[in-house]
Amino acid sequence: MILRRMREHVTSHNWFAVAIDLLIVVLGVFLGTQVSNWNDARADRSVVAGHLSEITEDLRSHLRLHDALYDSALGRIAAVDYIYDQAFHRRLPQRLVLSTESWDAPAAPPIPADRLNHIMGYVDLVRVNLGSRQAYDSLISSGHMGMIENRELARDIQEYYSHYDDTIEASLVFREFRNAGVVDSLSSGVSLFDERPIAEIIALARRDAKFAAYLRSQREWAILHANLLARLKTETEALLSEIEAEQARLN
Repeated sequence: MILRRMREHVTSHNWFAVAIDLLIVVLGVFLGTQVSNWNDARADRSVVAGHLSEITEDLRSHLRLHDALYDSALGRIAAVDYIYDQAFHRRLPQRLVLSTESWDAPAAPPIPADRLNHIMGYVDLVRVNLGSRQAYDSLISSGHMGMIENRELARDIQEYYSHYDDTIEASLVFREFRNAGVVDSLSSGVSLFDERPIAEIIALARRDAKFAAYLRSQREWAILHANLLARLKTETEALLSEIEAEQARLN
């Protein structure tokens, strides 16, 4: 239609009408492209919003699990502190010093008196399940990370899950050390499931240097574990707040 009219205008040398026809064609193409781009952008925002919603659910699951993991680390610290105090009349250092980093021991509530005969359950409890990361894995495997317009948020998500992986890897080291220690303790007749008079555990720590060293190592690992968990909780809360702000913007 428009092309036939343009030919008629050219034939009649109506150049003004030809210019109008060309303008209509250009505007039509431009508007069509803009509508297509707008639809694509809206679809991309919908995809990104879906990924962010899934990640927020995973982050909330991390927060729900935090206290159980953190309390298990505090329990290890408190248990060993009690045994060392009773066996050696010694207060262990409140700062863990490694080759490149130092970590303060968190305040650990004392083991309840009616639980002291179950103290090995505290010493050997190492929780490692930080919660799901399926939403992040889905974002990466789908190749949609580049669709997040907020590049600072995209970088923060990647950095968060890097720290998440570091915490998981460290937790697995703690658990492997615990597993080896539990096996060694069996040779001394000690089980993590024991209901054993606390006086016997104290006496064993006093006379068995290997058992005492295991206890001390469990405590130091627990200090590191607690600090890593506390750092991850702070980062989880910060990232959750950042994503929620982005979700509000997208909506």
